[in-house]
Amino acid sequence: MEWALSIPRGQALACIDEPWDAKGTGPGFLADVREVCEGRFGSIKFTRMYFGQEFCEKALPSQKELDEALALAEQLGMNFTLVTPYVTETGLEAVKVLLQQLMQVQPRAEVVVNDWGVLQTIADDCPTLTPVLGRLLNKLLRDPRIMTQRKEPEEEALVRFRTCSLAGTPMQVLLDQYKVRRIELDLSPQGLDNHLTDWGYRLSLYLPYAVIMTGRICLLHSWGLEEHQKFKPFSGGCDRKCRFYWLKMSDPSHQVRKSKDWVILQKGNTIFYREQKEFLKEGLDKATRVGISRLVIQREPI
Repeated sequence: MEWALSIPRGQALACIDEPWDAKGTGPGFLADVREVCEGRFGSIKFTRMYFGQEFCEKALPSQKELDEALALAEQLGMNFTLVTPYVTETGLEAVKVLLQQLMQVQPRAEVVVNDWGVLQTIADDCPTLTPVLGRLLNKLLRDPRIMTQRKEPEEEALVRFRTCSLAGTPMQVLLDQYKVRRIELDLSPQGLDNHLTDWGYRLSLYLPYAVIMTGRICLLHSWGLEEHQKFKPFSGGCDRKCRFYWLKMSDPSHQVRKSKDWVILQKGNTIFYREQKEFLKEGLDKATRVGISRLVIQREPI
């Protein structure tokens, strides 16, 4: 098993010395993740750095931050993966700058792609880089409500929910043209497909945060703004409140039941479920059986 440590921004590079230290990210949950992972696989050594941002072009690293991350990865002997988000045309130009910078330093590095325009850019302008299909382009359903309705879903329905277009020949042919050999997954509430390796890709799994939904309208960005300015796609600068604040979500109407398996959180423009200990344990056992070859540990998702 290959172990990757996800670092979303330059200020978080210092965590490389204490990757399991969960200061500010919730009491003890990373200790549980470590206990489950080491209980299943033994002592963990991170050999790859995931650096960058999946969810917001406003949070893309600067060129200086990318230089620092590349230098640190080289110093520690870690392989390097640049993570990129879905983008506007403006954001695409910013990503292009980072891709060219990466090409100069590590021309065969990986790039996690969550936007078709970024994938096309790599094919056209940076063909030696290795594209990885990010989990936002993997349209597998990840809605915890599947498993928390009053009537439990039948196994036949769950089997259908465990697959997506990536399992089909047309998408496999398309991704082969773009030289995509690896796809990224979440530990979905309905479980993993027993035939994942039949899809024809190498497989990465993110822990312990899985994505429910994301978008360009950011709740945290709206804090403190006048009413007419709130909840709009925005241009210009951003004060990045997502670095400091989390929201724990609940449903006062009780239409979505609480689950022992996860906690639903919002950070920035994205809603996640954070997987709890027993769910992680069962999920890792299944991940091993179905052929996951890389685990990506996230101290924080944004």
